[in-house]
Amino acid sequence: MTREPVTYFSRLDADECWALLADAEVGRIAWLGPDGINIVPVNFRTREGAIVFHTAHGTMLAALIDPTEVSFQVDEIDKESAIGWTVLARGTTAPADAAAKSISWVDGDRTVGVAIEVSALAGRVVSGTKSEEPRND
Repeated sequence: MTREPVTYFSRLDADECWALLADAEVGRIAWLGPDGINIVPVNFRTREGAIVFHTAHGTMLAALIDPTEVSFQVDEIDKESAIGWTVLARGTTAPADAAAKSISWVDGDRTVGVAIEVSALAGRVVSGTKSEEPRND
């Protein structure tokens, strides 16, 4: 007997979203800049309802110490099993508290702390089916 794969899509509550964010180290921040939409990966940490990352002076990320509406997305999807999760946070940036710590995989002086004050948080767990056939021609 052949079993059909189980597929599902379920929403995560805010506590589950924060737990997944706390365990992650890399996310993507997106915002509308003067030259269009920017999406940049950053190392980060969570702190008291905010997402915090550090960058160098003079970078496009450093400009985010000025209040800017952003989206921040983290996910983990296993390409073999087609199972995973995604979390999307929306909020406004501000200078990070001086005590806020984060990490960086990039060498150099990363002293500009940016905090995303999260105003909306949504997450999903997904289980799909992996197909070897193209879905669209």
